[in-house]
Amino acid sequence: MEWERVVIYQCSACNRTSFETKCPWCASVSVQENSQQISTKQQIPLDPSFYPEFQYQSKGFLKDLLGKKKEKSQLNDKLRNVLKKYSEFKTPYFENFFYTVRGEEILANDTAAPGPRQDGSYSNRELFREVLIRKGFTELKELPQLLDKLLLTTGFNAAYLGFSSEISRHTGGTLEEILRSWIGEVGTRFRDDLSLCFYFLWCSNIGRVELGYSDQASSTFGIPLLPWSVVAAWLQTCEKIHFDILVRRLETKLEHFDPSRFVTMYHVDAMNGYDFEKFLAEVFQTAGYDVEGTKLSGDQGADLFATRFGKKIVIQAKNYSGNVGNTAVQEALSAKSFYACDEAMVVTNSYFTKSAIELAKATSVRLIDRPDLQKYLDEHNQRIIEQFRQENAGISDPSTTVHTMS
Repeated sequence: MEWERVVIYQCSACNRTSFETKCPWCASVSVQENSQQISTKQQIPLDPSFYPEFQYQSKGFLKDLLGKKKEKSQLNDKLRNVLKKYSEFKTPYFENFFYTVRGEEILANDTAAPGPRQDGSYSNRELFREVLIRKGFTELKELPQLLDKLLLTTGFNAAYLGFSSEISRHTGGTLEEILRSWIGEVGTRFRDDLSLCFYFLWCSNIGRVELGYSDQASSTFGIPLLPWSVVAAWLQTCEKIHFDILVRRLETKLEHFDPSRFVTMYHVDAMNGYDFEKFLAEVFQTAGYDVEGTKLSGDQGADLFATRFGKKIVIQAKNYSGNVGNTAVQEALSAKSFYACDEAMVVTNSYFTKSAIELAKATSVRLIDRPDLQKYLDEHNQRIIEQFRQENAGISDPSTTVHTMS
């Protein structure tokens, strides 16, 4: 079968990307994995046609000689049918379902056959499977686990869409200049997404000479666009770039430090609730987010909305002297659902109770406590330094630009 796209995977265990059929990151981890981790870990392809279900598995020389052509033809027919239906239902069904169940477990591992059962309780994933079957996606009866995988691919595609918007602003100049500009914005995230960066550059016909992409990768399954040894070598180059960026930032900070212009945690502690919300809006705005506030009453648990690359975050701000409990997490979760946001966040200058942390983990609400907020303050103050430096020197160096909030 001729492939029209290059395969790139995201590991379901570590979330890092690569061109390999087995995650090279997890393979290098020496700690022993338990059986549950092994059973759930998989490589999620950006293109669903690269799932193992659609690749011919050798059965030995003689059986391959007799039956390979026929079986591959059957696999190709099944693949075409599944991909055709997935493309038809991806918008709105798969995409909308993926966004509505964020925070729920995608890999449900349901063993029950489709349809009702006596005294049954049904997961959203089971109900969604039945919706698709009734729409004509009958292959899901034979391959029930395929639904989980198609949902994971839908999520990977959504992440890549945001990534593409992010990195497209860094595509000018040489390959090293592109990497320096990109790393200056995303920080250590380059370690997770370098392969995705190279994939985007390949799609955009950038850096082909320096990287030496494999010409066969787009036509032959199993051949990586870039061998792992090449990606690993560029990771070392990126580490040097990142180190240089950190050194330059510290040099800039030392040269232009002005305590009178900095915001400290003591300033934050002295703020009232309204000032704290206003300050958080400024922090997110300088980080590149579009920010809007809510009304002082009837806000359904929302204080701020921050939007970037199509991802909308609802923020609950708590300027407390004591620990923040479950109520704040519940309010943020309620606001996320009410306003159809992608993420919910609670930010405080204090700490969270144990029960609040447990609830947030179970519901995927992001908590920012005092130590995390201090990191945000450090980044905010770094931007003040850069603005001061640019105002006085009239220069702009992308290697000293900080946009690490995510």
